[in-house]
Amino acid sequence: MNAEMQPLFWRISQTKQQGMSVVSLLMPADAGGDVAEVPMDVSFPSKSPFYEPQDLRWSEEDSNLFLDLIERVVDTNDRPDIELDLNDDVVQGIVQLVALHRFQTPRPLDELLADDVITEREELEIGDLVSLNTQFGAPLAIIVGLDAIDATCVLLDPLINPDGEILIPDHSVLMVNRLAVLPAAFAVTDNGEGAILH
Repeated sequence: MNAEMQPLFWRISQTKQQGMSVVSLLMPADAGGDVAEVPMDVSFPSKSPFYEPQDLRWSEEDSNLFLDLIERVVDTNDRPDIELDLNDDVVQGIVQLVALHRFQTPRPLDELLADDVITEREELEIGDLVSLNTQFGAPLAIIVGLDAIDATCVLLDPLINPDGEILIPDHSVLMVNRLAVLPAAFAVTDNGEGAILH
């Protein structure tokens, strides 16, 4: 896949709720067309009030994450110059993950983790579907960042306690130790087939 991307921008706008900002994707304009704004389901506390929308160019990290995630869902081996439709639901879902990673501060999950599970593990990569080993089950998540010790994940299922209370909603960005990351087969929404416990 061609890593050259048309420049993309985020638009940061104030919400009616004071102190919060929301994120949109600015779609590139066709020749003679207008730039389209696509709202993302991403908001964050605003440190300084501003009233005019602020446009931010995608960073190199944004672009690299987008390309890494796209390569997980689109076979690009035989199509190096593939063109993507930014209106496609799958592509917009990936843009949403990039926006969450860019604008949400990862929450440490240490206080809710369960004891380590001894199981077969594979090397983790950006875009892996995984489950997180918590005291309240193993919710499904996707990896959007990695370092030597921790994985940054976007939660795809809410973390719910036995009383049915949502402790952490889906689409939250979490930072967890790599040892707390389990194969997706452990996820509470998965049937568990393929998980090998020792």
